[in-house]
Amino acid sequence: MTRQPVADLLLTHPEMKKSPAFWRAYTEGRIPESTPLLQILTTPTMLIMDGVDHTRLRQPIQRAFTARRVKELRPRIEEIVRELLDALAADKPGAVADLRATFAFQLPVTVICELYGVDDPRMRRQLAIDTRLLLSSTTPPDERLGAQASIFGLMAQLIAAKRAQPGDDLTTALIAEFDSGNISEEELAGSLFLMLIAGQETTQNLLSNVIRRLLQSPEQLTRVLDGGLGENPWPGVVEEGLRMDAPAATTMFLYAASDVTVAGVTIRAGEPVMIYTAAIGRDDEVFPHPHAFIADRADASQHRAFGHGPHHCVGAPLARLEATIALPALFERFTVTPAEPLDELEEIASLSSNAPARVPVRLTPRATTA
Repeated sequence: MTRQPVADLLLTHPEMKKSPAFWRAYTEGRIPESTPLLQILTTPTMLIMDGVDHTRLRQPIQRAFTARRVKELRPRIEEIVRELLDALAADKPGAVADLRATFAFQLPVTVICELYGVDDPRMRRQLAIDTRLLLSSTTPPDERLGAQASIFGLMAQLIAAKRAQPGDDLTTALIAEFDSGNISEEELAGSLFLMLIAGQETTQNLLSNVIRRLLQSPEQLTRVLDGGLGENPWPGVVEEGLRMDAPAATTMFLYAASDVTVAGVTIRAGEPVMIYTAAIGRDDEVFPHPHAFIADRADASQHRAFGHGPHHCVGAPLARLEATIALPALFERFTVTPAEPLDELEEIASLSSNAPARVPVRLTPRATTA
């Protein structure tokens, strides 16, 4: 599904559900346990719930991502960005840096771990490794299941630690919801699992995509940096990056609770539908010249990179904040030069992730004035 109006109809249609209880092939036992992404599609999180159950799991996470709480994260995100850029500046002059593996990866994984209250560096590293294995389409099924088991094991350790010593963090807040009877133990672990996946990989993709597009559009980058697009063009740059390259390639399955006809096509009850989010932003009936990166595109924010309807991404404000801090800090501190032809870079082998597998560049510190 690639047309935005059709996708919007499906994402808000009352008979299109997220729960696999409406997936006929699954309920009839015809989906092998080793099927990629099956664990994500069946783990009890707000991702696969509808109606009151979706609201019940979404609300405690929403409280952690209110506009006020996200705004309060700005100083710490700015500090993390400075530390990461300092590390890049310390590299040997002329060395090739993969900004995806370093800058774009380290920022969101650090932020999400701090939101969770994960202080142990070893746990942070393992969570990052397991997330990457789980989302890659090239990971063998047994390794993918092992990565998911590892993540849930680490979540169990984290929950136990926070029960023993509560903190001002998302884990402690969700434990309070469990203790009040609002969510189950399995839903508690599942919610932490979902936010880890959504909060780390997608922001890494967002940063990687925008860096690549700006380097491929030097005239646009010049306009951004020389003030030609106003005092603060970066929010618009981020929205255009989200439009052109949605960090999540697809919206996970919807299932028809009854026969649903949209755009002349009938989806039979029990059939799954996957929406190709990455294509919606290239809908030429919505966005003129959709394959061009236009930093000040007026309607770029009409994209659906964060979804649409009741399952709109709860972490969208945080992802936008991270990107609008990280990107100007990078490009204002360094002259960034591609180390390889960017249009030849391989893409991540993944059904759900949409980004280059690498962003190899050379960084030259910009001259500073006294």
